[in-house]
Parts: sequence; structure tokens; C-alpha cells
Amino acid sequence: MYKYPDPKTKDIKDHRIQRFYEMLPAILTFGTFFILIILSFFIPLWVAIFILIYNLYWLFKSVYLSIHLVYAYHKLKEDAKIDWLSKIKENSKFDYWYHSIMLLTYDESKEVLEDSINAIKNSNYPLDKLIVVVATEEREGENRLEKENYLTKKFKGVFKDFIVTNHPDGIEGEMKAKGANATFGAKILREKIKDLDIKEEQVIISVFDSDTIVSPNYFAGLTYNVMQEKDPYKASYQPLPMYHNNIWDAPAFARVVAVSSSFWHMMESVRFDRMVTFSSHSMMFKTLVKVNYWPVNMVSDDSVIYWKCVDFYEGDYKVVPIHLTVSLDAVQAKNPITAFGNQYKQLRRWAYGIENLATTMRSYAVNPKAPFFQKWRRILNMIIGHYTWATSAIILAMYVWPPILFGGKEFQDTVFSNNLPIYVSTIMNITLTGLIITTYINIVLLPPKPKKYSFLRNIMMYLQWALIPIVALFLGSLPAIESQIRLFLGKYLGFWVTPKIRDE
Repeated sequence: MYKYPDPKTKDIKDHRIQRFYEMLPAILTFGTFFILIILSFFIPLWVAIFILIYNLYWLFKSVYLSIHLVYAYHKLKEDAKIDWLSKIKENSKFDYWYHSIMLLTYDESKEVLEDSINAIKNSNYPLDKLIVVVATEEREGENRLEKENYLTKKFKGVFKDFIVTNHPDGIEGEMKAKGANATFGAKILREKIKDLDIKEEQVIISVFDSDTIVSPNYFAGLTYNVMQEKDPYKASYQPLPMYHNNIWDAPAFARVVAVSSSFWHMMESVRFDRMVTFSSHSMMFKTLVKVNYWPVNMVSDDSVIYWKCVDFYEGDYKVVPIHLTVSLDAVQAKNPITAFGNQYKQLRRWAYGIENLATTMRSYAVNPKAPFFQKWRRILNMIIGHYTWATSAIILAMYVWPPILFGGKEFQDTVFSNNLPIYVSTIMNITLTGLIITTYINIVLLPPKPKKYSFLRNIMMYLQWALIPIVALFLGSLPAIESQIRLFLGKYLGFWVTPKIRDE
């Protein structure tokens, strides 16, 4: 049986390697911050030139990413028009495929889950080809039993099968995390598949958050993409997450985060060589069994399953973008302060995905059969992505000043020093004009505005983008930095479930 490195290993040598790579992201981040300040005392001109070039880099990168966003948007619109069910029915293997949809839940209301299951029910894929699994946690208590009874009564007999699993609390070696729940549920599902006389290689499993609303043609489109793959077992399938369930109700900063996250995944979907599974995604059940499911003691279950598969298949594994949407909840709470805290915690959990670096360096990085350049390109993409997540907003917002403040009178008296803030400000203003494209695509993708809101809410959808600098700093860099500090100190993050709250 395939064995992935244990992040909580007791082996002294492995533990030292694990700790080094857990500490590395924070070393790179704070090393950058400190080195730029120290160099500002000695070579302020060169630091100032670096800051100017760094701002220009982000200007060109924003143009580059905007082009990819526009392309992804057109791809999304085109694929939404396709009758995927008719296309797959033309294939003789159509009847071969079954879908299992696992909804992972902890403490969400039955209404949230009911909405998600109804969306599955309303999809245009044959319901007798769908197996729905609601994976609950024992530690929920009485609330779990109420949900289980309600959902079972409502949906039993609707699909090929409807299963509710109950993950026991306190299993040795497990942490309270989504991956542990998913692994427990998938093992029960495996037995159910046998009982239904279905082969494991026939099943496509989609692992969804409890609030995931699938588009009606998602399963048909997913099946088509699976059929197109030469070896579908060596791929994960990633839809486009849109945080639209409650987007009109969420506070402005949460809307900016939600839309920015959605757009980032749209851009990555047309740079598919960089894609890693995120949140709601799909894969072959046979592959999941081969790699021995999800780790039960890691936070970032959605991305670590990709790295497990990449290592297992010695690099011959990829993520296939599905240009169809699944809709999730934006962060919301009873008051803005609580909502801000919840948003910060959600982003901190996402940024904690850098925990994958240590186990990846102990597995895929040292896998002698994995192609060298492909291997290090993937690993460096992970490192650079999390590094820029933590550092870029702070460097852009603050590091124009160290060479001016600490560079000495000789540099301070130069024309370049006096004009540096103007140069940087001008470049940033030009960079932010790219928000015009972002704002347009956001508006056309929004669901209809609820009747309870006036036209003023539409205006706020435009004005919210003025919050970008604040959001980038306080809900971008800082959560990423805290995640890296926690790994550096060994103060590991537990899994935190974003509350699902919707206005009535």
C-alpha cells in the first residue's frame, strides 16, 4: 500500500527534514523583509531601483493576468452553452460512469446541505447514476442526528444511493480536520460501491464543501472531460469556484475577497500547468483508493491529495480545468467585525496550504522516477506562490520608504529619491486601472440582485474595489505570514470551519 510521509513523524531524521521545510517559507519571507531594510542603509540606490522594478513587474503581471482572465471568461461562457449531456450520450461508454458526490459537513445547518443536495438533484445527469454521501462528524452531537434524519427522509430513494456517514471523534493519529472525515466517509463509500455491484474504476468522486451548489450541467461536463482523457485515472478535475450563493448579502471586504479568489482560479484554469486542486473538485475513485485517501492529520486536504497523486504517479498526474461553475458561500456573519475575523481565519487556512511543502519535499522531490525539470517547476510554483502571497502587498505598500528614510543624506538629496514615491504611486495607479476589467466581469457574472436591495447595492458593487489595497494587506499578506510563522514555530493550525450564515 502506498504510504505518504507522515508530517508528525517520530523518526528523528525525517522530523528534522520536516521541520526544516516547515520553517523555510517564514525564513524566505522575513529574510526578504529584513534584507531590504538592511540594504537600505548601505546601498539605498539599488534598493530603490529594485522597488521600482518590482512595481513595474506587477504592472506587467496585472496586464498578463487580465488577458488570462478575459480568455477564461470567454471559455466559461462558451462551455456554459454546450449541451454536455447530448455530447456524452453519443459515446458508447456513457452508461459506464457513475458519480459519487461527498458533502463534508461540520455544524452546518440542514438548510445549507438541503440546498446543495437539491442542486445535485436538479442536475441534468441521470439520478440513478449519482451516489450522494453526506459525511458528518460525531462531535456535532444532537444537531447531527436532526440533520441526518431530515435529509435521509427527504432524499432517500432519489439517487442511486443516499448515504450518511458519521466520523467518530478522537481516533488515534487523527486531527479534527476535513481530510480525516473525508477518508472515513470514502472508506464506507467503497464498501457501498461493492454492495451496489459497481466497479471502483467506474466511479468519479466529487468532494464538495457543504455549501457547494453545482451548475445543472456540471456532471455531464465532467463526464465528457473524463472521457476525453487518455488516462482519466491520472488526473483531477477542477471546476471554477464562484462565491455567489450569498454574494449580495456579504460585506464589501468579503465580496472583494470572494470575487478575487474566483478570478484567480479562472486565470489559473487557462494556465493549467500551474493548477492544484482547491476546495470542491473531482477525481477517479480508483485513484483515491490507490493513493490511500487523504492524510488524516493535515489541514490542507484539498491540495495535499494532488501532491499525493503527483508523487504516486511519479509526476505523471495533472489537473484538468472544467470551465463550469460551482457556487459557494462568501464569508458572512451577524456583524462586520465577526465577519472580518471569519474572513481572516478562512484565508489563513487557505494560506496554510504551504504545509504541503515539507511532505512534498520528503516524497515527490526525492522521487527518482519523477522528471527533474517538471518536478522542480511544480515545487517552485508552490514556493513562489506562497512567498508572493505573504510578501508582495507589504513590499508594494511599504518598501518605497526604507531607502529614503535610511539611505542617508547623500541619497535623500538626489532627484531620484525625491521622485521615487511619485514614480511608484503612478505605476500603482496604472496597475489598478486593470480593475476596470475585473469590475466588468464581476458584474456580468453576478447572480440576480435580490429584490430586498435597492439600486444602491449595484453601486456598492463598483465602489467595493477601492478596498483592494486594504484587503491585499490585511486579508492577503497577514494571514499568509501568520500561517508561515505558525509552521516556523511548530504552533500548528487546527482545522477551522467557516460558518455558513445566510440572510433570511
